[in-house]
Amino acid sequence: MTPVLETRAVAKRFGRVEAVRTLDLTVEQAEFFALLGPSGSGKTTMLRIIAGLEVPDAGRVLINGQDVTREPPYARKLGMVFQDFLLFPHRTVAENVVFPLRMQGQSRAEQARQLDWVLDLVRLQGLEERFPHQLSGGQKQRVALARGLVAKPSVLLLDEPLANLDRELRREMEIEVRRYQQDLAIPFIYVTHNQEEALTLSDRIAVMHDGRLEQVGPKLEVYHHPATRFVAAFVGAPNRLRARLVEQNSDYARLHWGGFDLISRAVRGAQEGDLVDQFLKPERIRIVAAGAGLGADIVNQLDGTLRDVIFKGPYLDCLVDLGNGRELTVSAPPETPGLSRGAAVGVGWSAEAPAIFLADGA
Repeated sequence: MTPVLETRAVAKRFGRVEAVRTLDLTVEQAEFFALLGPSGSGKTTMLRIIAGLEVPDAGRVLINGQDVTREPPYARKLGMVFQDFLLFPHRTVAENVVFPLRMQGQSRAEQARQLDWVLDLVRLQGLEERFPHQLSGGQKQRVALARGLVAKPSVLLLDEPLANLDRELRREMEIEVRRYQQDLAIPFIYVTHNQEEALTLSDRIAVMHDGRLEQVGPKLEVYHHPATRFVAAFVGAPNRLRARLVEQNSDYARLHWGGFDLISRAVRGAQEGDLVDQFLKPERIRIVAAGAGLGADIVNQLDGTLRDVIFKGPYLDCLVDLGNGRELTVSAPPETPGLSRGAAVGVGWSAEAPAIFLADGA
């Protein structure tokens, strides 16, 4: 089947800055696709190229197999939702929503029909005559989404659409946005720097850095099996353990870290004496009260002192002082016994738990 969206070797430069470097993407029908990366990674530039708001210096953009690289935005049959809503302040909800249909020359009857459909979808019935200043933040966001969806686009592009909402409202809108995508069964391409949003909403994630694609894949694959050092560091808020490789065979390596000997998977491309970085997610570390067993699969076992315990609701963040000037963040269930500030604890992890790469410059 022809993908709904393809970009082929797309590149864009602003002066000396290479914002996008020869980037290929494919997005299928009914897929929620996230472009994830830090500020300056090129993700918004890529979205603007797809939308037709920027012209690439090289490469092509195809929608349903048709080359639209030089087509204006209105000819691409795309919807777009912006971070700042961009609602017309002196127009009602209804007038804001049907604006794209007016630009397309749709009849009043068709505008009314599409308006009823989309307001029902985003649950804004009864608010048609209100103005933006009379709406809450969540309602404004729904209006922006309705405007992006009203013309039933082939693809909906979303540029950090929840960034200006408070935490609780953002969580509520994440569920809503995901519901819209599933109900409509069209691709959503969602730009965000927030990995929690990307992991919550998406089917697949493309992680961008410095204008390049670091990894593209299903979200669980990206989270659990990072392909590059950058992805390992960026996704999942891991502990970073910079260690020296002492020896290794085809399967396992022995590392020296702050006075401790650790066992990990073999490090591709590394030689004895090289510095390596282990990226160890807090939930991959086991923690118990001192003296309790960590389990036979835990080959790296260290003793420490619980410096602080931070309650996060469904889990605890435990800050463990290892006594060698190093500290680990460990996630644990709230009911774990013996986790009080100042308590002696044991921590450990399996050889397979960390993602491991050569250190920068190694």
